[in-house]
Order: sequence, then C-alpha cells, then structure tokens
Amino acid sequence: MSEGAELLGAVRAVVTALERHEVRYFITGSFASSVQGEFRATNDLDVVAGLAPAQLEPLFHDFAHDFVVDIDQARSALGSSSSFNLIHRVTYLKVDVFPCLTPFDREATRRAESIAISPEISSLRVATREDILLAKIRWYSLGGEISETQRRDIQRLVALNEGEFDESYLRHWAARLNVSGLLKHFVSAGG
Repeated sequence: MSEGAELLGAVRAVVTALERHEVRYFITGSFASSVQGEFRATNDLDVVAGLAPAQLEPLFHDFAHDFVVDIDQARSALGSSSSFNLIHRVTYLKVDVFPCLTPFDREATRRAESIAISPEISSLRVATREDILLAKIRWYSLGGEISETQRRDIQRLVALNEGEFDESYLRHWAARLNVSGLLKHFVSAGG
C-alpha cells in the first residue's frame, strides 16, 4: 500500500467514525490547505468537531480499531476547551481534534464544503479557503509570527486562490479574530 493510500485510509477512518456518530466536523490545517491550495506533505490531520461528552465513549469505541486513543485525554480536553489527539496505528498519522466551541468554529462548520478526494472518500467536509486562511493567519499570530511553514502556507493559499476569496467575509472574521493587520499584509501585499 502506498504512503498516499495509507494516509487516505487514516482520513477515511476518522471521517467514517465521526459521520457514523453524527458528529458535525470539518478538516482544517495543512491537509485542508493542500485540498484547497497546494499540496504539502503533512504528518497530522486537524479536525474541528462538535463533540458532546456523551458521544465520546461510543465514538472512541469505533476509533480504537484504527487509532491509539485516550478517552481520558479527550474528556479532559473537552472540559478545558483544548485539543486531544489520536494516533493512527498503521501510518502513525497524528489526528488533532479541536472541539467546536467558538463562533468562528461554528461558522466554519456551517460553511465547510463537501469534497470528494478519492474513490474511497466521496465526501469529506473541508474548511473553505477563507476559513483555512483565517485559521492559518490566526495560528501564525498566536505563534508570534515566526513560523516559516505557516507563512509559506498562507502565501501559497493566497497566490493559488487570488481573486477567489470572499473578501468581505475575510475582513469581518479577521476583525473578530484580531488578525486584520496580518490579513491585510498577506492578501493586499501578496504576502
């Protein structure tokens, strides 16, 4: 099995379990950026999921077949509004699961697009290019604006989607996320 097929198998396992338990989710981060922009190899998958504590046990029962899981870590993460992770048993892909808690996350969940990325994954909920850009700019800001990888991802996403962005939406959420200056820098100046 090729590395790409193994990665898609890990993604499919996550998505299948979330959908089976009717958990609203979307894929974001570098994987989503690759789908909406330019491919970049990644060793993690970022998922924003609207999880309720009562869903954890049955969901983790499904996850345990394909992933190394720690339900106590997940419970603690939900209680403290932080992320938890799963490790795929075959590829060692790390899946970071972020609870859907903020107004931005809820809006991004509502706007996420269903995309077919392979015959095995006919419907994957992926953040829109605007929401990926906003999330990456926010993470870049929170990281002290020093991540060369984040900066490069942002620049590539902007370059590949020039003229395609809903700029009114970007400006609205950039203001709410306190990243208006960075948005202007990357979008107006071309990065």
